[in-house]
Amino acid sequence: MSVHFRLITLVAVIFACFDLFAQLQVEVKDGAVAEYNMAVSPLHVLDGADVAHASEISSAIERVLDITGYFKILDKKSFLEKPETAFNAVNFKSWLDVGANGLIKGTLKGKDDVELELAFFDVAKGKEVVKKKYSSKASLAKKSAYRFAAEVIKLLTGEEKKGEKYSLVVTNFDGSGRKELYSTSKTILLPEWSADGSKIFFTSHEKNNPNLYSYDLKTSQIKTVSAYEGLNVSASAYPDNKTIALCLSKDGNSEIYSLDTTNNELKRLTVNAETDTAPSVSSDGKEIVFVSSRSGNPQVYRMSLTDLNKVERLTEQGNYNQDPEYSPDGKKVAFSGRDEKYQFDIFIIDLASRQISRITQNQGKNESPTFSPDSKVIGFSSNRSGKSKLFLSNISGTKQIAVYSGEGEVLMPSWSPAENN
Repeated sequence: MSVHFRLITLVAVIFACFDLFAQLQVEVKDGAVAEYNMAVSPLHVLDGADVAHASEISSAIERVLDITGYFKILDKKSFLEKPETAFNAVNFKSWLDVGANGLIKGTLKGKDDVELELAFFDVAKGKEVVKKKYSSKASLAKKSAYRFAAEVIKLLTGEEKKGEKYSLVVTNFDGSGRKELYSTSKTILLPEWSADGSKIFFTSHEKNNPNLYSYDLKTSQIKTVSAYEGLNVSASAYPDNKTIALCLSKDGNSEIYSLDTTNNELKRLTVNAETDTAPSVSSDGKEIVFVSSRSGNPQVYRMSLTDLNKVERLTEQGNYNQDPEYSPDGKKVAFSGRDEKYQFDIFIIDLASRQISRITQNQGKNESPTFSPDSKVIGFSSNRSGKSKLFLSNISGTKQIAVYSGEGEVLMPSWSPAENN
């Protein structure tokens, strides 16, 4: 393996405790942000509102919060208080008992023309922080929920916070040669290389919306790639070096699209009432793997790009699988899955045999797997020793080493393509 293969990582450096709102407490440990336990209560359904639609809306809020990496979404099975409890009658003790730092409650009224009311509470302080009411067609209610989730994210992790820096960083595969490319006080998410390794796509809240940008390694220029209202995330490059797959929520539901970055031609790839996200394009450009909740909870699927009706589910075990990535040789798919202890671990699917092997276990939270160009090594982030660091593992999981553990947290690594050698 060449030492010229590089990893792009996202590092969050925390210089001081947050002081945006006195009533919002975000814990900082050893320079890293601790996960914020968020309870998203099922919506209280009124005036003929559709129960399934209400469930979709609360699930959409959960997934928007979850993708930031800052929130641990609590299991609804543990909740002690019923959804029909009024906003002004919340028993904060019952939410403290299930470990919640924050609580989102809501009501959905009506069937065709709906009224969605959502509120966010600081459980520790026993206070309502923000409440919003949205009136729209039923098909647009989920878009309102995304907007509310974005406001909560901004309250807890947004631009007004002081002493917080997010950096786009490249290192050699062994963690040496650290170079900071770009830093901002705004949240950065999901960096990914272009096919030729000359650019890095990433999502940032620079303009108070999760827009997709590209960073040119030769010129250091940053350009806007996609700026639709709502999510613009999870870029994955096609081998033609001009097209990317990405996730957009511009139509009210998270779906996967392809975008020609030379002429901005957009094509919708998935059409589903449930959330579709996190695409990864195969090295031959013929397929994508992605995450969908169409089976009831997030699972990994594979879809042909030449026949969009050809979709198959790859994961059957577990109730929350995410972060899929094709290996460069096209033989495997890595993903992170939540186990029975509500911790995420790294798994690999052998596409020929459909056998799934487990790479990590009982080693903290392990996420965002990324393959080396020769498909023999996996990089990932892990908080097994406290804050999140960059780890490498062989395919069997028998050898795992931390290769970068500098200041801040290492999140969402992405290995550069072989052409970058």
